Amino acid sequence: MKLLAALMLGLFALAAQQAHSQETDVDLAVRGDKLHFHVYKGEGLPILFEAGGGDDSTVWAGIAKPLHDITGATLITYDRSGFGRSELDGRNQSVEAHGIENGVGELDEALHQLGYDGKVMLVAHSYGALYATLYASKHPQRVKAAVLVDGSTACWFSEGWMKDFVREQGDKKPPASGSLGSYYQSKNLPETVDIVRAQAFPTSIPVIDLVSDHPPFSSDADISRWKDCHRAFVRNAPNRLGITAYGAGHYIYRDNPLLVIQAIVKSYAGVIDGKTARQILARNIDYSIEAVNKAAPPSDINKH
Repeated sequence: MKLLAALMLGLFALAAQQAHSQETDVDLAVRGDKLHFHVYKGEGLPILFEAGGGDDSTVWAGIAKPLHDITGATLITYDRSGFGRSELDGRNQSVEAHGIENGVGELDEALHQLGYDGKVMLVAHSYGALYATLYASKHPQRVKAAVLVDGSTACWFSEGWMKDFVREQGDKKPPASGSLGSYYQSKNLPETVDIVRAQAFPTSIPVIDLVSDHPPFSSDADISRWKDCHRAFVRNAPNRLGITAYGAGHYIYRDNPLLVIQAIVKSYAGVIDGKTARQILARNIDYSIEAVNKAAPPSDINKH
């Protein structure tokens, strides 16, 4: 009987683990667009990911599995309309109709359909940080924590830079084929920055702000302004931690995935109950030991 009981417990544990790590692709109809979500189903506080400009949900694949294994949380990644596997209704060619306000509105409705319209943690990269900022400003009670991965700030978009950008855009028309998402993202950038500038990230939400050592600019002035804006953002609230990802470029989660995973785990464990947090941190230690060991350079056995 004891053997049978042990076997049954093992089978239940295996079934739970398999259900725990279930991945699901979901396509939702929202405001005339089809939005694609890739969800790692788990428990507890969900983590919502915002990709950078021009990117889609697939960019998170490299860190999503270990994060899911460590936290056991539901991870929600998605493609904004016009990117990846999400569609954009091109019949309405009004630029404003495809702006950031509509994008965050679509996200709200989609999360409601999915049943994840309660409390969340945010992780955002680059341009996605503008979306995260607007989402958090609209729902400061829902967002429990955030990790920004070399996120764009309204501060960085100086008047001179924006004038040059608008001049370069000129009177471009929507493309007959190709990515409408990129077209409307560019055309809406000035309005996007103005909206986000007026909707600061709530100081009540704890943030870990990761900044690349090598931001994606050729101009020293642009690089300095990027880093200065991040330092100003961190100084603006005592619950913000700024970390420079030494040696990493703009895609920190590719150049130093362990750093990004550790930042997310630290942030997540800081806003959940103590028992669950201790369990997560224990799993994280095991993962970190293995990851560091795998990353170690091979030794020359002939030297010993």
